[in-house]
Amino acid sequence: MHLYRRYWAFYWPLALTACILLFGMQIFNAVLARYPDAERELAVFAYATSIIQFLEVATAFMPQMVMVYGRSATARYRVLRFCMLAGLLFSGFALFLGGTSLGRSWITAVYQVEGELLDDISLYLLCLFPTILLRSCFHYFAGLLTQNDRTRWVSASAFIGVALGVIFCLYGYYSGWEAIPTLVSAQLSASLGMLFCAALAYRCYYKAELETGFEEPSYSDLFRYFWPVSLTGMSFGLGRPLIYAFVSRTPDALLTIAALRVGLDFFMISQMALNQFRSLIPSLGLDNLREKQRFIAYVTTAFTLLMAIVIFSPLDQLVLRQLLGLNEVLYIQVKQTLVVVVATPVILAVRNYFHGILLVHKRTKGIALGSACRILTIFGCCWLFLMAGVLNGWTAPLSMVLAFFVETAVVYFMARKLNSPLMNHSGS
Repeated sequence: MHLYRRYWAFYWPLALTACILLFGMQIFNAVLARYPDAERELAVFAYATSIIQFLEVATAFMPQMVMVYGRSATARYRVLRFCMLAGLLFSGFALFLGGTSLGRSWITAVYQVEGELLDDISLYLLCLFPTILLRSCFHYFAGLLTQNDRTRWVSASAFIGVALGVIFCLYGYYSGWEAIPTLVSAQLSASLGMLFCAALAYRCYYKAELETGFEEPSYSDLFRYFWPVSLTGMSFGLGRPLIYAFVSRTPDALLTIAALRVGLDFFMISQMALNQFRSLIPSLGLDNLREKQRFIAYVTTAFTLLMAIVIFSPLDQLVLRQLLGLNEVLYIQVKQTLVVVVATPVILAVRNYFHGILLVHKRTKGIALGSACRILTIFGCCWLFLMAGVLNGWTAPLSMVLAFFVETAVVYFMARKLNSPLMNHSGS
């Protein structure tokens, strides 16, 4: 039992951090749903943030890289520079897409948007591109705090940042601002607040540990570790833009994309919480794997049951209609999405367990291969559904669920190739 308490003490701040970030997105969606043309505002925000998140999620594994390599003052400085350079690279690409005619033409080609829709998407990109660099720096400090078992300060930083973003969002809406300045101010203030608090927590509470036998990483070492997981992260972010690109070619595209935006954001509360399992093994080691597996199973069951209760009980009216403020049409579409993905947390938990195994062995290419297979599955399913004329609010999220299953199968077989006790080790 003491092991479960230890796992829980490590896990809950990371899960809470992920949930806090997603709760902020629920409020942003709820505010957009209350604007006069809610479907359009949600769809435009979905298009723009899918691009930002596609680039931002490329840095999602930075905390794990920092935990592995940031073991000395020299190494930490080198890792920080690497994180900042990566953040500048991805931020610059977002600026290119929103601020150049070539970038705008690419957006038009992918999403089939033009005119005022394209102008609004580009404006979002021009305003939000700095958030990618800010999040990269936040990941650096979050990785060091996690390495030092100070995950509660990561949660506190996320909470303060999101709270700041929510305050700006509500202030903008009730002050009569238009949707774009309201959401831009919310996103920027949230990212700045998170970074400032994490950097302050690092300065006040981080304690360097003496390392024996530690080899200083070179930039090439960092790059070799980072590029497979960066591609993995980008594949995480590519899923939604890819689905949106196909849905944009169907009737009622704006309505479907608006509903997918709200439904998948709500589902991601459990997804992002369960994604933290991939940090459990790299941080706490390969010992007592049976206990870690049971812990993952208990937590996953709780999240799955909680989601099912919300979706299939009268709570759905409270959450979707009253709290999120969805109109009747959006409510029906969003519930369709949630019904399709209700059991997906089980698949994600298994995937993230094997992600952790591959990370601790620095076999990140296996993770990248699984992610590539997931993207190919999404592409293939959406293409088939579109050609059959059945791509809609049911089949679009179904393609994502099938893709997660394929990815899980790939990382399972990649992990089984390792000469490591994966399934049956229970020693200490």
